[in-house]
Amino acid sequence: MKRLHVLLPGLLLLAACEPQPQAAELMVQELPTPAATESLAPQLFAFADILSLSWLEASAEGHALRYSLWQDGGWSEPRLVASGGDWFVNWADMPGVMPAGDGNWLAWWLQKSGADPYAYDIQLALSVDGDTWREIGTPHADSTPTEHGFVSAFALPGGRLGLAWLDGRNTASSGHEHHGGAMTLRHGEIDGDTVREQELDARVCDCCQTDAVWANDALVLVYRDRDENEVRDIRARRFANGEWEESVLVHADGWRIPGCPVNGPAVAADGDFVAVAWFTAAEGKPQVRLALSRDGGRSFAAPLRLDDGAPEGRVDVLVHPRHGVLASWLEKTGEGAEVRLRKVSRDGRPGGSLRLVASSAERASGFPRLGLAPDGRLLMAWTDTAGGRQVRTAAITLD
Repeated sequence: MKRLHVLLPGLLLLAACEPQPQAAELMVQELPTPAATESLAPQLFAFADILSLSWLEASAEGHALRYSLWQDGGWSEPRLVASGGDWFVNWADMPGVMPAGDGNWLAWWLQKSGADPYAYDIQLALSVDGDTWREIGTPHADSTPTEHGFVSAFALPGGRLGLAWLDGRNTASSGHEHHGGAMTLRHGEIDGDTVREQELDARVCDCCQTDAVWANDALVLVYRDRDENEVRDIRARRFANGEWEESVLVHADGWRIPGCPVNGPAVAADGDFVAVAWFTAAEGKPQVRLALSRDGGRSFAAPLRLDDGAPEGRVDVLVHPRHGVLASWLEKTGEGAEVRLRKVSRDGRPGGSLRLVASSAERASGFPRLGLAPDGRLLMAWTDTAGGRQVRTAAITLD
């Protein structure tokens, strides 16, 4: 392992109402990466005692979707899911490989469907062993050459699989501005080789990531909404007892913006305790915020501010059994950017911010991801753009 750095005191924030710094230390140890050079779009997914790392990398055909498992304190040899020459490869809309229990796996990637730059479909594949994959096509039946992506996948009761995605079937194919209808949010439930789909929200932000987590017996799905006045705040919607409940605002930021910021929310939970992190620039003030719920995502307390004054967003969050809520984001610096982390106790007390790794504010650096290994280790995956583009991972030890 390569030791990257040891962090010392948290950084001073801008206002008295923001989190105050605390002395804190952490150690970040880089791990041997299973990803080849010219790789991007890392994702970390955990289910029971399985943690997977997936990514895209260049291949002879064009691009390949690969993944590795966390085993014996490191990453396994990479496995191939699929490859192709007509894939849509993007810094923000990421494929994934998700373990779902009982030997079931779900993978997805994006494939071009027309001449428009943002005409692409979601492609799905299933596996019962993680080695042999069966492609089942798209979860959406509209066949329009429009944008479909920003997937959140999840296991459902009874061994079923589900996913949510942004769906552009109602938009015009006149570029990425979508001068026709609005982008929608849809849910699909996989049944054999088919998907039963339904619309969840008729007007959402065009290209912000979605995220979902189970909070006891309810699934909590978070996404960036879009109203008729171009206010794009974060909403949460619960799926319980086989039904979708009405969505709720996580917080009324009031961020009015005429285009998509490409900066989606992240959600994590432990029982009915739910944490949502997101980026906003309401009133021209960029911030990373965190809101907590103690009733399974039905309602949320007033948010905390997490950033250090110059956030780029690109958040992730998890709930740690010992350290409470851990939220990461990209903070711009004079030299470029850094991935930073802040601990927040379950009763809402923030600690000091901690620098994890140097990064870049360029799009090529993508979205860093946090994960919790079955052995309790905190892991991070990110795309390093120094001298190329490669997915890297590190283990983080918190004091």
